[in-house]
Amino acid sequence: MFLKMFLRSFFIQAGWNYERFQNLGFAFCLQPALEKIYPDKERYRAALLRHLQIINTQPYMASFVLGNVARIEETAAAAPDPAAALKNMPGVKQALATSFASIGDRIFWGRLKPMTAQICLLVWSAGGFLGWLFTGLDTPAPVWLLLAGPLAGIIFYSAFAVYWRWRGLKTGYDCGGQASCGLGCSNWTRMIRLLSTAGFSMSLAIALLAVGLLAAMNCGSCSPSVLALKIGLPLGVLALHRVTRALGKSVFFAAGLVLGASLLAFSVLGLEPFKLYL
Repeated sequence: MFLKMFLRSFFIQAGWNYERFQNLGFAFCLQPALEKIYPDKERYRAALLRHLQIINTQPYMASFVLGNVARIEETAAAAPDPAAALKNMPGVKQALATSFASIGDRIFWGRLKPMTAQICLLVWSAGGFLGWLFTGLDTPAPVWLLLAGPLAGIIFYSAFAVYWRWRGLKTGYDCGGQASCGLGCSNWTRMIRLLSTAGFSMSLAIALLAVGLLAAMNCGSCSPSVLALKIGLPLGVLALHRVTRALGKSVFFAAGLVLGASLLAFSVLGLEPFKLYL
């Protein structure tokens, strides 16, 4: 049952629609459990129809909801009064869908997805391919290296997705019936914070590499102080963004500070941005 639900969870978005969102995919994923729980065809049909109502959550985290609902249906099927056992199911289902939508969006869309591109650029750089930065390079890159960059990012991302699909299914089933089921199986806040730190660290490494290479190529015989200025300005922007986010300020606040510092540097101090980098 679990294996079938797990494999079907990869297609939960296949029946997505504007009227009820993931309801068709959710019912499709839950079908193996309902077939096992309700041998009687009429009860099976009624159970399947119950789960064609509106539902929408983060697709990789939907397994937490699927496992929970499967356990509720199993408990209700064995209860003397199935209607009473199913009374709280819509509320539990909606509460979990909303909670895991928020958690999943922050982890997968907000952190892991951008990191796939960062990993790709770092793998390319480690392998000596700098065509992503210097588009006019005539040196051909080996095919294996060109494929290794995107593949490394995809494997990294997919490992998280597959793991939480399976673990969510088992966790949801074990604690089925609770509106907070699965929310305590991991320290989500700490995970999001660690992923944010990792993403920022990779951004910093890429920025340092890119600015350093550009500065070295365009600088020629410039003095160490000019080279340090070229590298220090973009790193300062990244550090400023990080500090403002840590203080709870918006990205527009950070942009305003950068704009003010730029006016100071380029007008009062007389720095020329185009001559500095080009």
